Amino acid sequence: MSSFPANHAWSIAVLFFAAATFPMFAQTDTSAITPATRTELFNGRDFSGWTFVSKETNAPAATIWSVTNGVMVCQGKPNGYARTTRGYRDYQLHAEWRFPAGPGNSGLFLHLNPPDKVWPNCLETQLLSGNAGEIRCNGGSHVQELPSTTAIAVPRRQPGTEKPLGEWNRCDIVCQGNTVIVRVNGVLQNEVTGASVRSGAIGLQAEGKLVEFRNLVVEPLP
Repeated sequence: MSSFPANHAWSIAVLFFAAATFPMFAQTDTSAITPATRTELFNGRDFSGWTFVSKETNAPAATIWSVTNGVMVCQGKPNGYARTTRGYRDYQLHAEWRFPAGPGNSGLFLHLNPPDKVWPNCLETQLLSGNAGEIRCNGGSHVQELPSTTAIAVPRRQPGTEKPLGEWNRCDIVCQGNTVIVRVNGVLQNEVTGASVRSGAIGLQAEGKLVEFRNLVVEPLP
């Protein structure tokens, strides 16, 4: 199923073994980068620049995450995430996703901070079928727009703008200081301010259902 060249199989197997054996990786580069140029987070061939965390510490990453025809495939089980090994601040993020086998659940993690756990301290742009664009505050993070002192999510602003199941959706996010702005398929769905986390890794959530990702890019702010 994987599109990896055969001569890369051993090195990839080692990468997956390491991720499965040591799921609680520290941030490889603790200094957050402000992008100066357009940067592809996923090269379409392998998981260079990524690491993996799973709720089940003995779950091999290769059984959850793979690459097929330039697409990052996540089986969704057990819960966990893939994340960049570098942190970012003040950037634009473009990501595309789809659920190829029926309604699904996933999310884009922003400003993900240690320690690695399920779920980490970060903001999550919800990708749940029918609710893409909600912003969730995970791991104790918070924003000013939470509707109550007990709430952990800021609802999306507009009716759902997702495409039919099986089709590719796009999410465009602006992270600037303590503000996060989210557009789903070109429609403004959320804007939050006063975020308690302003920099960190970017993550892709595994949460129960098959999901695919492609065209993961960070760019400088305009």
